[in-house]
Amino acid sequence: MPVLKRINEQTRPDWCRVTSAGVFKIPVTGTFDNHYHDCHEYWLIYKGRALVRSEGVEYQVEPGDIVLTQAGEDHDVVEVYEDLEGFWFEDATPDGGRIGHLHRTDADARSHSVIPRSGV
Repeated sequence: MPVLKRINEQTRPDWCRVTSAGVFKIPVTGTFDNHYHDCHEYWLIYKGRALVRSEGVEYQVEPGDIVLTQAGEDHDVVEVYEDLEGFWFEDATPDGGRIGHLHRTDADARSHSVIPRSGV
């Protein structure tokens, strides 16, 4: 059984249906992009605090929270209050689906600052 740091098209075994999985880190001074996928995605937050948007709703997240985003729905990290760390898991991409961050507009494709605007 392989042990991987990240699952993607190049590293996953032939029998694996997971599109991708791994660890992400977003510092308070970092950036992120509003995007969607052709597969469902899940984030398990294990460090930090942030404001995220999934399926049009904003949520305050902290360690232990799981963000679930349905295929085709936009999601984003809006503001980071304490350096954020988590694990992402992208379910199987259906036949004909695209892999990676997908963007509806050029503005969505550009990363934006996650520095809190509210001074939190």
